[in-house]
Amino acid sequence: MRLTTFFGQFRAIGINYNQIVKALNSNFAEKKALACLYKLEQATIELVGLNKKVIELTHEFEQKHLR
Repeated sequence: MRLTTFFGQFRAIGINYNQIVKALNSNFAEKKALACLYKLEQATIELVGLNKKVIELTHEFEQKHLR
């Protein structure tokens, strides 16, 4: 149940990500938008790393407890 909730939150992040990018492109000058997008990119890289760790832990749990 918690894993399902987690994936729902992860999906919501993707929706919010798209909304942020659209808002940056339509409301800020190019230089300011690029600076904000760079920060967003760095946060995304961190999120990808965390997601990989979650996947590793999930596989580890499956191997130890579900087989």
